[in-house]
Amino acid sequence: MSTTAAIQSQKFTLDDIAITGPSIRTFFCVLLFILASGFQHDCHSYLASLKPKGPPSGQSKPSEYKLPDHPAFHYLIAPHYFAECLIYVSLTIIAAPKGSWVNMTLGCALVFVLVNLGATADVTRVWYRQRFGEEGVRGKWRMIPWMY
Repeated sequence: MSTTAAIQSQKFTLDDIAITGPSIRTFFCVLLFILASGFQHDCHSYLASLKPKGPPSGQSKPSEYKLPDHPAFHYLIAPHYFAECLIYVSLTIIAAPKGSWVNMTLGCALVFVLVNLGATADVTRVWYRQRFGEEGVRGKWRMIPWMY
């Protein structure tokens, strides 16, 4: 049967345009995406506020970095990286084909993000230790609570 014949043989009903509510999986993944995005934005805004103001024109003064004291940074060195991973987790699950929990393409992107940000978080920890001493990193995970 050709495509045209298949379309012409279709008997359209109101069920063909019915709008249904989101599944539980969709609801929780969208909620996770929104919360993680907001958390990441909050972390980025806070970090931007820590950026030292440049010296007046023509003067050279070393920058004064501050150790983040925002609650998100109490136990994590890079909470915005954790939020980025949660964003990818939500996308990986919500885009999964029917009968599966993982979209393999986005799953690979999630692994890439985990590895890339994990390496960057490790370098950030070294930089924190050099800049602020052992006290600046003591008791803090790099990126993922209770894991890394």
